Amino acid sequence: MRSLLPRRTDHHVNTRMKAMRSRCTVSEPARAAHWTTLVEARTITGDREHLRPLVAALRAQAEDHLGHLGEVHFIDEGDRIRLVSRWRSPADLRSFVERSHRELLVYRAEAGRFPTVERTLWWSTAATEVSAAEAEERAELLRTRGPGPRAFTLASPVPAPVG
Repeated sequence: MRSLLPRRTDHHVNTRMKAMRSRCTVSEPARAAHWTTLVEARTITGDREHLRPLVAALRAQAEDHLGHLGEVHFIDEGDRIRLVSRWRSPADLRSFVERSHRELLVYRAEAGRFPTVERTLWWSTAATEVSAAEAEERAELLRTRGPGPRAFTLASPVPAPVG
C-alpha cells in the first residue's frame, strides 16, 4: 500500500549523507565510507486513522534532529508502518525517543491507547545499503534469539565495532 504521507526521496537522504561526508578532511574520504552508523528498524502498529498523523509528526521530528542521518525505507501497510533510519549514535536515538513522547500522548488521547512500537538496532557502515528484507530478518532475529551484536535494543545496546 502506498503512503499518503509526504515521502522522502533518495535525494534527501543522499544530501544529508553528503553533508556529513563533507565534514571530512581531504585525507578522510575513504574512512568516511567505513564510518559506522546506527541503523534503526521501527515498526509502529495501531489504529490506522490516527497512525498516519503520528508517523508524519515523528518523521518531521526525526528530520530536524541533528543525530538523524536519514531515512532509508518507509513502508505503509495501513495499520502498520515500517521505517528504517540511520542515526549517529544510541544517545542521539534515545534523545529523539524522549522528545517524541508528546506525540505518543496525543495519539493515545485520540485513539484511546498507545501504538505498539517494535525497534531493532544494529551497526552498519555508511556505505552499506540496508534493505527492507534485512531489517525484517534482524527484527526476527531479535524476537527469536534476543539481543546480540546483529540485533539489539536501546535497553540492551551493543557498542559500535572498532576499526
